[in-house]
Amino acid sequence: MYGKNAHAAYQSVQVTTTDRGRLLLMMYEGAIKFLRQAKAGLEENDIPKFCRFLSKGQAIVAELMNTLDFEKGGTIARDLDRLYDFMLFYLTEANLHRDAKRITRVIGLLDTIYNAYKEIIEGEKKSAEVTEDKDETAEAKKDRVQISL
Repeated sequence: MYGKNAHAAYQSVQVTTTDRGRLLLMMYEGAIKFLRQAKAGLEENDIPKFCRFLSKGQAIVAELMNTLDFEKGGTIARDLDRLYDFMLFYLTEANLHRDAKRITRVIGLLDTIYNAYKEIIEGEKKSAEVTEDKDETAEAKKDRVQISL
């Protein structure tokens, strides 16, 4: 009992202290994980498992759709909106027809977007670290005292 509560508390702290980019990656990871579990439920003919995890995956895709900023995101946000809408439609079709192939297709799309975002976020992080290192080096040079003999 305490283990589950401690884990939930840890996850809550992790989410509230995570930057926006990492939070986005966590959402993609969650959607992919839940859809894989839904697909497994379907393959095992465990319909309650299939429905539970498909619903969780759909909820995350819907939340990804709700987080889009059309003013800042422009064309990319509009394209993602259409893609998320397609994913939700496809997942609904997967539910109606008990079709694992449709789930696999959505997982593939989510995985592609996840990897692209991950590359962008890691690139920004490395760029920020390089800039920070340069700033520290410049500060260190200012503090040096030159001694000539």
